[in-house]
Amino acid sequence: MILAWPLEAAAGAVDFDPPVNLFLDHSYVAWSPNPIKVQGDPHSPVHLIFEAQIAPNFFFTQQHIKFKSDSAGELVFSAVLTPLIRLRMLEENSSPVIPPSFMPKLTLQSLYLKYWDAETARLRYSAIGLNIILGHYSNGQSGCFFANQTGVDPNCAPSQGRLPLNEVSGSFSTNYFRSELHGQLAFSAGQEKHSAWLVGGGAALEINSAFGPGGIGDEQRRVYGNAHYGADAELERDWPGNRARASVAWSVPSGERPHQKSTFTADAAYLPDALNGFGLFARYIDGQDYYNILFLERLHLWLLGISFELNTSIVEPPFRLQHE
Repeated sequence: MILAWPLEAAAGAVDFDPPVNLFLDHSYVAWSPNPIKVQGDPHSPVHLIFEAQIAPNFFFTQQHIKFKSDSAGELVFSAVLTPLIRLRMLEENSSPVIPPSFMPKLTLQSLYLKYWDAETARLRYSAIGLNIILGHYSNGQSGCFFANQTGVDPNCAPSQGRLPLNEVSGSFSTNYFRSELHGQLAFSAGQEKHSAWLVGGGAALEINSAFGPGGIGDEQRRVYGNAHYGADAELERDWPGNRARASVAWSVPSGERPHQKSTFTADAAYLPDALNGFGLFARYIDGQDYYNILFLERLHLWLLGISFELNTSIVEPPFRLQHE
């Protein structure tokens, strides 16, 4: 994303360069000093060697509707396929990669991007985004969901399982519908220093579905819940080619038994210009584990590593200012 800063204040013409890539997932690989608990593993709890998330975003299409009025904004409609995979490797004798999280999803995104204060030296930009997501979440295992059951899912005995879960080889699978509302504002954006502060936030609702292959079963729904909802907030400082960001997020399940506590996540990242999208990040998670069938385990986890992000800032936004 490159912002062509004008020598004079622009007259309200804005051209957003495709593809606009905002409010989407990014990739990372991280080490942790904390142990991970896996019910049924004789070596548990075990230290985590690394966790990785691979989340390329493939744009099927992106349509732009530009405004010629003084509002100087633009609507952007996108269809994005993200074959997201999350991996963990534990510090055991064979350093095994435990069953991964397969999380492919299709995102239908609507963005409204707007340029403000065209006649002042402190430019402002805003972005509002709505993501409608159809996704699948599973761990690729065929074992029974509960530890007291034997057989292969769905032919397990006894038919009514009981806790604890079979966290070593149990099948975890659900389809879901998710809606996300995001907002971001860049302010105190100076033309001379090419810098700005950004604030943002969002809310999300995710509903589990039994529809289609891989849909959630009744036993898993009873324990995992009918839905998850959450909110997040973010503060970012951008200067030529560099970004520093801090964010917090909160998530809680709904309709689950036994009751699970909410999960709090705090994030900090620094992405220097020289690394071309790569950066250093730190994350702290306090709450329920977010790794497929481990969702009943309590988690206090630090992650320290490298992230990869492209086109997620609007201070060097995906648009160019033009004179009229």
